[in-house]
Amino acid sequence: MSIKQKIQNLVSPLYNLVSPLYNKVWHGPKGKLSAKVRKVCDEMPHKQRLTVVTVLLTAFVLIAFFVFGHACYKMGAGHARQAIEIEHIQQLELSTNVSDYETAR
Repeated sequence: MSIKQKIQNLVSPLYNLVSPLYNKVWHGPKGKLSAKVRKVCDEMPHKQRLTVVTVLLTAFVLIAFFVFGHACYKMGAGHARQAIEIEHIQQLELSTNVSDYETAR
């Protein structure tokens, strides 16, 4: 038996267990949402659809610029740096006597 077949034999029971749950949680709602958005977009006139896409794209670009600018500002202001304190490891007291262990109990 090859390694590929061994891996498939190990993974297939897990896949059969997770697949229905994955389909119910991800594919079902995703398909319904996609169909609803497609239906709404098909019902819109071309100019209105173009306006909606332009507004959403503009909002996305503005938010991306804001996030990028805010991160650059924080780096420039030194807020992104954190002081790192070095803690030295202390030596543990080890006891090799069995009698010490039994008395500690």
